[in-house]
Amino acid sequence: MHVSPARTTVLVALAALLGCAHIAIAQPAIPEPADPRLAALPPVVGELRNEMVDDPQDTVLDVAHRNRLGFDRVARLNPDVNVWIPDPGTVIRLPTEHVLPDPPWRGLVINVPEMQLYDFTAKDQPPEVFAIAIGDSIDPSLVGEFKIGNKRANPAWNVPKSILAERPELPPVVPPGPDNPLGPYWMTIGHTSYGIHGSNNEWSIGREATHGCIRLYNDQIEKLFHRTKPGTPLRLEYVTVKVGRQGSSIVVESHPDVYQRDLGRLESVFEKLRAADLLQYVDEDAMRRAIAEERGIPVIVGTLTPLAPPPSEDPYALDPYAEGAPSPPAP
Repeated sequence: MHVSPARTTVLVALAALLGCAHIAIAQPAIPEPADPRLAALPPVVGELRNEMVDDPQDTVLDVAHRNRLGFDRVARLNPDVNVWIPDPGTVIRLPTEHVLPDPPWRGLVINVPEMQLYDFTAKDQPPEVFAIAIGDSIDPSLVGEFKIGNKRANPAWNVPKSILAERPELPPVVPPGPDNPLGPYWMTIGHTSYGIHGSNNEWSIGREATHGCIRLYNDQIEKLFHRTKPGTPLRLEYVTVKVGRQGSSIVVESHPDVYQRDLGRLESVFEKLRAADLLQYVDEDAMRRAIAEERGIPVIVGTLTPLAPPPSEDPYALDPYAEGAPSPPAP
């Protein structure tokens, strides 16, 4: 069958478009800055919420689990609350407001010390935020640029030799099921042996509780698994203090330095604000306190003064009674 050159060109172009469709990067909806001077800072997303304890059997762990939040973050935000026996009527503040990671905003971004995963894969939608568990200081989680590798539903766990040495009672392979610490879904981090997966112990979310993998609540890894394609960009970063914008204010969000890697973080924050020409608007003492307290939520440390209005092109706008100004209309 003969195909005309013009039709061939169209078919080749269409094939190219279809072939590229699977690697297109979605552009999430990111709030624009209220003041152009804050354009260098990422925005705050979400809003703070509270929950009142009404069940005498409730713990802060239960509150965190119900709201799919990390336990440590909820506990740090409520330092005066007994996490195991909170009094009925106690109001628990929830860390549901976040400074976004620095751009690029694409794929999945995990901030290890924050113990949260940001999903930027939904086009024209705000990023979704997931609480995670991470590795401890002996088996820390990875940091770097990766892509999502192989995915498996109902994965078996091939127990590493190092873990078998610690726990010889384990079998070499743990089959899928309620005793499997990988939970119902697994997504490989690049070409490594580490992954993003579920759990057989959801009370561990928001803690240093893994051997380096990233662990989510099971219903949340299910959602992430089905909408995340192999090849999706994945960035794991280690940022203990995020600087952002909220309205016309400058905020910082501080987290514990779990691996003791960010010893110069105060100087880094000062340098970032200085480079953006914003340090002059910051209360430095307030910023030092917010960083030291590590509350895990955005804290306002400065507010920009309003911009001066642009000069008017009307020569009589500032002085309507100046000589030559038009007479006001008769009442």
